[in-house]
Amino acid sequence: MIDNPLQMVGLYIAINLLLNLALAYRVSATRQKTNVMTGTGDHEPLYKSTRAHIVNSEYTPIGLIGLIGLFILSASIWIIHAAGIALTMGRVLHAIGLYISADSTRPRLWGTLLTWLGQLITGIGCLYFSLTYTI
Repeated sequence: MIDNPLQMVGLYIAINLLLNLALAYRVSATRQKTNVMTGTGDHEPLYKSTRAHIVNSEYTPIGLIGLIGLFILSASIWIIHAAGIALTMGRVLHAIGLYISADSTRPRLWGTLLTWLGQLITGIGCLYFSLTYTI
């Protein structure tokens, strides 16, 4: 059973690494299918898969760094959970939304908002715990 903050951070890192790998695989598979090795050409499926991977690669690392920061600063496991769940669900929903359409979709909107919420939690949490941390 996962019951300590370090294990929780490790869990969210693992899930997000696997999600990123799945999104990267989807880009590669779509490239093979369309025979477009650079850029996206006029292929909407390739555009959507590359956008999902690119945006995930932009937002996930900073979110995971925030989770590590919360752990280092001895944040509550509940704060780590709140930030980790928001980040992870946000990234999953955003990818689903882009899979549905290159245009705005509800999953994409909720994915963005949850990702931002995860970053807000980690940002405020790291600021708070860094200012109140005692050895």
